[in-house]
Amino acid sequence: MSTSCRRMFLGQRFLRENSATSIPTFPKSFASFPVFANTEHRRRQKETRLRSLHSSFRHQSFHVSSAARTRTQDKTPSTQCRLPSDFLSTIQSRHPELKISTNPYDLDSHGHGESYHPSSPPDAVIYPSSVEQIRDIFSLCCREVLDDDCDSAVVEVVSVIPYGAGTSVEGHLNMLLPTEDEILKVPSSMFTGHDGSDTYRTIKVRRRGGISIDMSNFQQIGDVGAGDLFVKVGAGVTRNTLNEALRHTGLQFMVDPGADASIGGMVACGASGTAAVKYGTMRENVLALTAVLPPTKILSSDSDACHDVAKPEIVHCGTTALKSSAGYNLTALLTGSEGTLGIVTECTVKLHPIHNNVIAAVCAFDDLHTAAEAVTMIRMMGIPVSRIELLDEVSVQAFNKSLQSTEKSEAINQKQTEAKLHLQPMELKPTLFMEFSAHSEKAVLEDLTAAQSICVADFNATNFVSASDDETRQALWAARHRLYYSSIALRSGDGEREGATPRSTLLTDACVPLSHFADILSATARDVKELGVIGPCFGHAGDGNFHCIMPMVESDTEDYRKRVFQVNENLIQRVISVGGTCTGEHGVGYGKKRYLERMYGSGGVQLMTSVKKALDPWNVMNPGKIVDV
Repeated sequence: MSTSCRRMFLGQRFLRENSATSIPTFPKSFASFPVFANTEHRRRQKETRLRSLHSSFRHQSFHVSSAARTRTQDKTPSTQCRLPSDFLSTIQSRHPELKISTNPYDLDSHGHGESYHPSSPPDAVIYPSSVEQIRDIFSLCCREVLDDDCDSAVVEVVSVIPYGAGTSVEGHLNMLLPTEDEILKVPSSMFTGHDGSDTYRTIKVRRRGGISIDMSNFQQIGDVGAGDLFVKVGAGVTRNTLNEALRHTGLQFMVDPGADASIGGMVACGASGTAAVKYGTMRENVLALTAVLPPTKILSSDSDACHDVAKPEIVHCGTTALKSSAGYNLTALLTGSEGTLGIVTECTVKLHPIHNNVIAAVCAFDDLHTAAEAVTMIRMMGIPVSRIELLDEVSVQAFNKSLQSTEKSEAINQKQTEAKLHLQPMELKPTLFMEFSAHSEKAVLEDLTAAQSICVADFNATNFVSASDDETRQALWAARHRLYYSSIALRSGDGEREGATPRSTLLTDACVPLSHFADILSATARDVKELGVIGPCFGHAGDGNFHCIMPMVESDTEDYRKRVFQVNENLIQRVISVGGTCTGEHGVGYGKKRYLERMYGSGGVQLMTSVKKALDPWNVMNPGKIVDV
């Protein structure tokens, strides 16, 4: 370790030890935030109370329909559908082969992701298999209707949310609709069949429910050309399916968010994960994409002959070249847009060679701050780690407890795999997990040796262990791979009380400059301990991204839930204060909208709002997410 770098870290340590970290006041809006029960029976009983409490979290007024409540309580499709009466029948008549579901279970499963956000189901789930079908659906989402009781023209708007694999955690799939009609004055040119006159019309915009567009039928995977490092895939293809199809090529898609998410969903949320430290996030790995934009024209009530005129645009963004400076970067605009600007139907993603020389390493540290400092130094020295993950002692405790569990859980108790790996409990210390890969054994050993020297010699790491064979590497990384479900199992049931589930867990997500990573991560772990909540902290340490998993159960007191959300509020305030972001990879959804102005100022948020209004003037796409319009 160089003298200058050592002085820098000693200086940072001095400042840390001689300064106090303030805990901001906890906002009242979190005080009564509900936790979803993890059984269908209890969830039904609490549905009404959950939604009324949840509404206090939003800046803009949205409603969850009574039809949604009925659908979760009945086993037959509800007749209280908010959609226009002829909406589904018209679509079905144009495309008889198109699958449309109003099954209550389909509706509920498409109304939430894997998080604590209460379910807000759509009115129907539609499973298109072509771009043309999506365009036809969109053409009916903004229509003028005749209403003798209204002086102005009535425009009925049906909202649309794209659905991938349902693994999002920031409420992206919740159908949030404005509660009141809007009176607007718009140019007559916004209607189909316009005669060209320069006039304006007064309209009443009426929200008529929403639909989920399930992209699971978009399963095409293109061929990989000789010498090319990219492939074109459909939005419904999942990460694991893509890599399985690529096995014979010696190439791999390297963005790994953990869940087997769909490629379209990963594009929408700007996903990343454990391999981002070497291979980048989705923003760096999407070369091109095709998307269907929402309707900008109102389908006139005069005639259906203008149907084709009302069909939305198909846009092709980017190229298969590895770089381009032609025009606006529309690919980057749609990547991370969370389904608010259009529906991505296919994309071209980068591929990377699969290295045969891979080594995994694990070591422990006396405290979390020192471990985080070691990560920063490894990155500063330019050592090319493929993955570098940091777990605090509570995370390690969760892993050890999971080994003792006798519960037969598919997510945790993978008997065949784990019997083969001979997993053993780990020392209860903050632990660093590293992976190195290179074109030769010599190169990967050099990287390993350099990282080991920093961890052991400079930061006093202990129990440094490495391995190159597959089985031992999996065993070394088992605590990291099992972390999510092991953490939730820290609050398992006791026979009488229900335990936590992903649907009752708050998973935080923030990212900071590496120079602040150690301080912010340590402060968060300290908050967890001082506030008396259960929350393992871990990080994709190489890029400053970290999380805290805080499972909740139905029996938790209001005060406990308040403290859980206080941990999240504290960490986000700290992160923003040092120039970080409130979300490194999960997205904004509707839970983090209020932090955007703190990050970007009112001008930045206004620019995002202007983009949204320009591409989606009727707020058809995923309303209530990222920005309010």
